[in-house]
Amino acid sequence: MKERFVMKKRTINTQVIHPIESEATMTASDQSVREESRRKGGLDFRKYTQQIWLAGLGAFSRAEEEGTRLFDSLVQVGEELESKTTGLVDSTSDAVEEVREKVTERVAGTRHKVEKVLDESLNQGISRLGIASHREISELTTLIHHLSAQVDQLTIDIKSLQDHVVKK
Repeated sequence: MKERFVMKKRTINTQVIHPIESEATMTASDQSVREESRRKGGLDFRKYTQQIWLAGLGAFSRAEEEGTRLFDSLVQVGEELESKTTGLVDSTSDAVEEVREKVTERVAGTRHKVEKVLDESLNQGISRLGIASHREISELTTLIHHLSAQVDQLTIDIKSLQDHVVKK
């Protein structure tokens, strides 16, 4: 009984011998066919082993080339993405800075208004209680200094008049 194996467009003829059939019952021509088949099978096996090895090397080489191209392609895509995101980050930073400045201005204006309202409310409360405000105390202090200077001047004038009256 003969079987055929097809491998990469090559046909291998092998003779399958059943275990029951022994070499003693085989004819000489059957034995020579069997020997020839073994030699061809051995040669074919070495040949296919060599081809498998070469195919593996080729696959490794191709994978290395394709891997390098893929890696270079991924690096290029990464560089493009980085340049896009860097620009986006810069523009976003500028926008955030503008918003921060506007908010700071609004807060400063609002704080000033709140302080003014609070000062007025406190001053009204203090004046209702009859307590002098800081401004009023400052005005009184200035007035006292002015009056004190006038008293000193009047004292000098009175002394001068007294000395003038005593001499007469």
